Amino acid sequence: MYEKTPENIFGHTLVETGRQIKLFNLNLFSKKGFDITPEQFIILSILDDNSNLHQMQLCEILYKDRSNMARLIGVLERKGLVKKLPSVDKRLVNKIQITEKGKALKNKILPVIKESRKVFLNGITEEELNYCINVFSKIQNNLKG
Repeated sequence: MYEKTPENIFGHTLVETGRQIKLFNLNLFSKKGFDITPEQFIILSILDDNSNLHQMQLCEILYKDRSNMARLIGVLERKGLVKKLPSVDKRLVNKIQITEKGKALKNKILPVIKESRKVFLNGITEEELNYCINVFSKIQNNLKG
């Protein structure tokens, strides 16, 4: 019989919590009429904070494979939210830059994201949140070896 110990249910709880947050934000974006996904919003935020990253850097930051990232960037580019800049050294590496339209949309969505966080962090103290972050950091360090 499967014993419900913290060690046994931790992974499921973590995955399920992430799934519920993702669905909550997807529904929120849909209700608000935003024409991008929360995942695409994260890319815009990263690009706004770190100008001219290339695709592989975004892959590393978001733990995405190249083809998935290329698809996400392509969608954002078709919407006029990002643009590719050719590399100065003529390599096949394009830098990805957020456009003014992308910045405006990111700034419009940011308050909604902040409100979203208030909903799913309701009743959780800053101390509890910091403790949780500390535990996740320890797990990440354990996995790095």
